[in-house]
Amino acid sequence: MCRVQLGKLPARVAELTAEGAAVLAISRDTTEAQARMARELGLPFPMLSDPSLEVIQAYRMKGEGMDMADLGYVVIDRQGRIRTRQIDRRFGENFGMIVRALRQAKSQT
Repeated sequence: MCRVQLGKLPARVAELTAEGAAVLAISRDTTEAQARMARELGLPFPMLSDPSLEVIQAYRMKGEGMDMADLGYVVIDRQGRIRTRQIDRRFGENFGMIVRALRQAKSQT
C-alpha cells in the first residue's frame, strides 16, 4: 500500500462517511504490517489482508504485471453493485473524484 496516499485520507474520511460510505483498505500485506501502518498513519478505517489476491482480483484491482493490488478505489452501492472502479495512484490528491463517484452512485440507486 502506498503510505503517502493512505496518509492523506484520515483528515478526509469524515467526508466519505457523511456521504454514507464505509471506508476500508485492502492489500496483500500481512495483518501485522497493516496494523503497524494503521497506527503510524492514524488510519480511522479497517485494513483488510488479502495475501492470495483473491478479493483484489475479483474487484479487478490487481496491478498489471505486479503481484499486488494497484492503487485506486472501488465504489459499491448498497445492493452490492460496483458503481465505480478506478485505478488511481494519486487517490489521496484526487479525493474529490471519490466523493463525486459516491454521490453519483447514490443518485443511481
